Amino acid sequence: MNYNEAISTLTRLRSLMAAGGDDSVFTVTDRKLIEQLHLDEFGTPVRVCNCRDRYTDAVIVLWKAIKTRGIMAKEMKYQLHAGVIIWVGTDVYSNANLTDKVAAAYLKKHPEHRKKFARVPEDYVTPSTEGLLKEFGGAQNSESNE
Repeated sequence: MNYNEAISTLTRLRSLMAAGGDDSVFTVTDRKLIEQLHLDEFGTPVRVCNCRDRYTDAVIVLWKAIKTRGIMAKEMKYQLHAGVIIWVGTDVYSNANLTDKVAAAYLKKHPEHRKKFARVPEDYVTPSTEGLLKEFGGAQNSESNE
């Protein structure tokens, strides 16, 4: 599902919520769709409880997360492991509100926290690796100049 499809689907689900309010407004198909979208976006299933609002809550959280980021999780270059949060100043970020720009800045400042991320770009280079690459690249260049 791409961003536009997700927003369209969530808009439809939100309109059902406005009419009824709790999970009784969702069909079995709607519930499966919500569960799959939640798993795709956050890496975790919809919370398991006996309340009447678990799918309604999931729709609200999905709407907020997808609208805030402006892209789907699978399109993001950076993704935290499920349940992990990071602090940037006084702001707290999880997969629900993390952007690629914030993640890149965080890892630049705290490369030792790379293990908190489930996904980073293939071309991501830690500062220590970057130094080795420069040194190795410099050694190659000096040998080729001789």
